[in-house]
Amino acid sequence: MADISVVIPVLNGAEYIRECMDSIVGQTFSGLEILPVDAGSTDGTLEILEEYAAKDSRVRIIHAGKRSMGYQYNLGIAEAQGRYIGFCESDDYLSRTMYEKLYSLAKEKDLDYVRSDFDMFMDKEERIFLNYHLLAGSRTGLYGEVIRPWDHPDILYRDVNMWNGIYRKDFLQRREIRLNETAGAAFQDTGFVIQTFLGAQRAMYVQEDANRYRRDNLGSSVYNLKGILHVVQEAEFADAFLDRLGVTDGYIRAVLFRRFCSLFFGFYGKLPPKEGFTEDVRQAVNRFADLAQRQRRELPYYAAAFEGVEQSLSLHFLLEDLDDFDALRRRIDGIEAKGRRDFYKHVAAYPRAVIFGAGEMGTSLYALLRRNDYLGVACFSDNNPAKWGSSLMGKKIVPPCELAGLHDGKTVFLIALSSQWEVIKEQLLSMNISGEHICKGIFVIPHNAMEADIRDLPAERKEKDEP
Repeated sequence: MADISVVIPVLNGAEYIRECMDSIVGQTFSGLEILPVDAGSTDGTLEILEEYAAKDSRVRIIHAGKRSMGYQYNLGIAEAQGRYIGFCESDDYLSRTMYEKLYSLAKEKDLDYVRSDFDMFMDKEERIFLNYHLLAGSRTGLYGEVIRPWDHPDILYRDVNMWNGIYRKDFLQRREIRLNETAGAAFQDTGFVIQTFLGAQRAMYVQEDANRYRRDNLGSSVYNLKGILHVVQEAEFADAFLDRLGVTDGYIRAVLFRRFCSLFFGFYGKLPPKEGFTEDVRQAVNRFADLAQRQRRELPYYAAAFEGVEQSLSLHFLLEDLDDFDALRRRIDGIEAKGRRDFYKHVAAYPRAVIFGAGEMGTSLYALLRRNDYLGVACFSDNNPAKWGSSLMGKKIVPPCELAGLHDGKTVFLIALSSQWEVIKEQLLSMNISGEHICKGIFVIPHNAMEADIRDLPAERKEKDEP
């Protein structure tokens, strides 16, 4: 019996599959069963997989008769013979020591699952990595601790992926955990994460940057506007799971509902005006509105108020008047888009930039600027002495006292932490850095940093990118 079975769903992934497979067969942990699940590839992917199977007896190709990532994953889970099961998407790859480290912890601590931080990446002139932390704020103290996830539901705001961990097979079997088998390859892992999160009695989160998650594959489901259909399907799937599990805890329901609101409105904001909805999109929007109405009635007031569900402006307009919401959304989107373009135009006028803030917000801001081809970031700075002298995303972190030497009129100082904007601005002003060269960085979450275009694109590029 293998220690870990690795399930890799794939469909026409020839462009990336070799890097993915090399990272798995090359693991420092040898006790693997490697299960590519091919859904009828026609671009040479299957032939590539057969090459690996011929060279490595651990590789066993599974043929799926349905083009559904959820179905492919479930088929792999059913076929897996390992004590634990891991997953990898075919356009991602793994650090060489990922499974060695995760399995050691899972076995020692008798865990239902262990999930790790990971790196998102995109390819520009060089490969750019952006680390994603599963735990933040007051929850960082839980890293490395054995926990019952149910006791910490707010972790689900950031714990959103299934492929950055391993899961005990008998735990999945006992809890009857499976993915939603909707068509396509979008968000089916969301329900899996929720099921494992609420079902596990012993779980752990670690800071190993194990998985390398690609964010520049334009064929990925996150760039397909039809993804709103899958979000709604997954929200209904999760709602049915909570009913089946008998979850009455309003706090947990509010956390999950808010999460699906975030996914839903992320796609809704990219759709054409309401009159341009296709029939399936219109039905999906109406189904989500029905689900939202039901959730709002069922949530106790304290949970809805505490989690911000009842106060959600977007949700209010969607529920009460879709036409008004649509018009409001367009106005807000226009204002925000102009703000992002104005920010980039301002920064791009400087040949050099310093990002003040060497944490998640600072690295996300750097990734956003590189995504949009700005090459002028010279360094990071931070008020934490422990970071001085180290490097972040290939750039040095310098003490604030060294910034005065960069004040030459050709450098813009970007403050990444909006909550500290006034304090850090005063700090820079006290160093005789002119206020006209100090700029507040725009807010961006890590998952969006490698996606957003904030430049004022030429008309022909806009038309190409628009749905």
